[in-house]
Amino acid sequence: MIRYVVGAAAVAAASLIAGTAVAADAIPYDKLALRIVSSLKPAKGERVLLRYDPETLGALEPELRKQLEAAGARVESLKYGPAPDLEKRLQETDVFIWLPAGPNARTDMDQREMLGKWLDEGRGRQIHFHWQEGTIDPDGWAGTHSAEYDRVYVDALDIDYAKLAARQAAVVKTLQSGEVRVTTPDGTDLRFTVGDRPFNRQDGDGSKARMASARVRVDREVELPAGVIRVAPIEESVSGIFAVPSARFGTGTKVTGIRLEIERGRVVRASAKTEEAALKAFLASAPGASQFREFGLGFNPKLVTPPGKPFLAYYGYGDAVVRLSLGDNMEIGGNVRGGGLRWMFFPQATVRVGETVVVERGRLKP
Repeated sequence: MIRYVVGAAAVAAASLIAGTAVAADAIPYDKLALRIVSSLKPAKGERVLLRYDPETLGALEPELRKQLEAAGARVESLKYGPAPDLEKRLQETDVFIWLPAGPNARTDMDQREMLGKWLDEGRGRQIHFHWQEGTIDPDGWAGTHSAEYDRVYVDALDIDYAKLAARQAAVVKTLQSGEVRVTTPDGTDLRFTVGDRPFNRQDGDGSKARMASARVRVDREVELPAGVIRVAPIEESVSGIFAVPSARFGTGTKVTGIRLEIERGRVVRASAKTEEAALKAFLASAPGASQFREFGLGFNPKLVTPPGKPFLAYYGYGDAVVRLSLGDNMEIGGNVRGGGLRWMFFPQATVRVGETVVVERGRLKP
């Protein structure tokens, strides 16, 4: 699923990051930390817990700690892995920051459930600065991160955040105005309405003031790089074809020519050109796996796939990337329960609301 200097320092953050060129063997940790601090805007005395992996961008932890403390925060650090006192720590925490983690430094389900409960209590907020984990294949499986993506991610932190927020707000208003239709060159043709469902807007604002308007759990989970809007459509309104050229399921079985027919938010028929059994096994694996979860749309103009690389940058938060998914959508304000989460990404989608074109073949309309 999926992270801050106040006043003059906040203004300085953009200029320090601007124009940075990342060498293949170097990452500007001071500038990454400054962006995090600028987004968080910590109040004096706020208690911050850094979760970090010393083997994955490990130099970011001491730099971020230094800058947070200079901004007045009280900081503790905790390596990924077993944390028997995590629940107690969270009760004494205002901000939880996920720093990058390697494959051997994952957060188990018990800890994630503790974090979810803590957020739902309405006191805390999280910053997600996952970095490598966000480099992803269009079928939702993890991609291979490299220095080229490091350069993209550093550049994608240096954007006009006010412009990003304004673009998101305008598109949200349009999406709320009528029936949404999503089509792709591979055959997806879905329709749905969002009604008054809450939109999560990842515009880089991780401040305590922003949390006052939080409506769902993910509003308290602030992502950097920023860019996506997310919504759980009204389940009964979702109908049409969800088509995917290829995707892996189970232990890696590649299924091609996927076609899911959806009625009232549920998959009623499923077929594939190859390995259809693996697709159907996934759909039967959890109560939520055969139900439509979410629509997402990226806006960050700098989160682009590096030339010659097959993977999407940071969870598809880049300009005009559409994310469609199946599974439990409690965290974004929907009614689907029962696990089964699976994201799919569509960089060449078209999105319309009535006669208004929002995205055309992978390009946001002005």
